[in-house]
Amino acid sequence: MLANMDTVTMIATAGREIPLVCPVSSQSIWSQTATTIFGSQAGASGSTLSLLSQPIGMYYDGLNNMLIVGDYGNQRILQYSLNNPSSVATVIAGSNGAGCNLNQLSVAIGVGLDSSDRLYVADTSCNRVIRFPPNSTSTTSGTLLGSINIPQNLFINPLNGDIYVVSYNDNAVYKFVGGSGSPMIAAGGNGNGNALNQLSGPNGVYYDYLYTNSLYVTNTGNYNVMKFPSGSTNATYGTVVAGGNGIGSGANQFNSPRSILVDRQGTLYISDGNNNRIQRWLKNATSGTTIIGGTQGTASNQLHFPEMILFDKYGNLLVADRNNHRIQLFNLTTC
Repeated sequence: MLANMDTVTMIATAGREIPLVCPVSSQSIWSQTATTIFGSQAGASGSTLSLLSQPIGMYYDGLNNMLIVGDYGNQRILQYSLNNPSSVATVIAGSNGAGCNLNQLSVAIGVGLDSSDRLYVADTSCNRVIRFPPNSTSTTSGTLLGSINIPQNLFINPLNGDIYVVSYNDNAVYKFVGGSGSPMIAAGGNGNGNALNQLSGPNGVYYDYLYTNSLYVTNTGNYNVMKFPSGSTNATYGTVVAGGNGIGSGANQFNSPRSILVDRQGTLYISDGNNNRIQRWLKNATSGTTIIGGTQGTASNQLHFPEMILFDKYGNLLVADRNNHRIQLFNLTTC
C-alpha cells in the first residue's frame, strides 16, 4: 500500500486513502512565496464570504479537494473549493452571532470531518465539541458530542473514528473512542508541569495512524512537542521529540508551537507561532530547519502567527496565517 518507506505517498481523509500526486519526503522543498487562496492577500480581516478573521483550524477533504476553515473571529465554519480558486466560501456552520446555542459558535478552533462527512467543531468559549450533520449550513443546529474544558484543536482518526481533543485548561488530550461516549484521557491530565506525564497549555494534536501509530501534541507552555504511544492514558509517560530548550528562536527552540504533521520517516512539520515560521525536524534530530517563513509581515514570503498546517494531495503546504487573516498555499517544488 505504501511502497516507499522514505516518502509520504498517501493521505487519508474521511476514511479514504488518496495517493499524493507528488510524494513528500524529508528532502522536499516548497516555494518560499505563497499564493493566498482564501482571505486577504494584504492581511486585512473581514466578514464577507471571501474574507476571514483570525483563521485557526483547518481540515482538508482530499477526495473533493475542499478546505474547511474555522473562521474564529466570525464565529463560523467555511468550506472552500480548491478546484475553483475564484469562488467564494460556503458557510457550513455558525454565522448566527457569538453564542452557545446549537446553531451558534463562540470561539471555533478545531475542525474535522468523520467518515460519514459529519462536521466536528471545538468551540472553546462554550467548553464543548459540537457535531453537525453532512451538508450542514448556517441554519443547521448541531448536537453536543461532549464537554471539554477550553478545547483547542482536534483530530479525527479516519480509520476507526476516534476523536482526539486538546483541553488547554486541563492540560490534557481527551479521546472519544469511536467518536462517541464519554471522553477518556489519552495524554496528560496530571496538572500543569514539565514532567513526561504532564502537559502545559497544549494546543495542537495529531494521531499518526498511517506510520507510527503515535499521538503527537504541541506542548505550548513547555515549548516542545511530545509523542505518546498508541493506547496512552493519563498514566503514560511521553517523549520530547522536538524543542524543550526553553522559549526562543533558535533552531532547537520554539515560541508557541501550534500544529504538527508527521511523515513516514518520522519527520515532523511544526508551525511555530511567535517565530512566524514552519519548522522541519528530522527523526531523532536535536534541532529543526525553517522550511517556510521566519519573519513577521504580510508579504508572500512572510507569516504572522501561523496556526494549522496541512498537506494537500499535491504535496503543497497549506498554512492558516492567523493574524494575516488568510490561508497561504506554498507549492511543493521538489518531491
